Amino acid sequence: MQLSPQYPAAPRPARTSAGNPVWLDALRVLLGVFLLIKGLSFLDHSTDVYYLLSQQQPWAGLKKASLFVSFFHIVGGLMIATGTLTRLALMCQLPILLGAVLLVNSQNGFNLANTELWTSLLVLLLCLMFMIVGPGRYSVDNKVFRQAK
Repeated sequence: MQLSPQYPAAPRPARTSAGNPVWLDALRVLLGVFLLIKGLSFLDHSTDVYYLLSQQQPWAGLKKASLFVSFFHIVGGLMIATGTLTRLALMCQLPILLGAVLLVNSQNGFNLANTELWTSLLVLLLCLMFMIVGPGRYSVDNKVFRQAK
């Protein structure tokens, strides 16, 4: 769009996540490390996770589901922390976190004492935020997929 032939509009540079503040990168790394630790914790307490899942639905494959939750948290946490295919890793986390917020942790009620619910909700909101703003400047995605000028 030009204002007039005398004053042409300057082209705007493309908006990338490389322009995000550095503190967002640090927050993304912390989110990835948190998910990695949570996945390792689920793997360590897989019988507890199986018990929580078996209370929801009487499905036969729930033993495998607890291992999938652990696997996706571990691998996804590593991918999010390093910024490798970040949006794909975040998309894989969304169904797990939605299940944690809506099915598992909401049984104890929406009160301040239910810290697992609030933690799951915060992690879900952070995942949604990073789906929108992108991985940031210090990520493998930015180094590999950015356009060379």
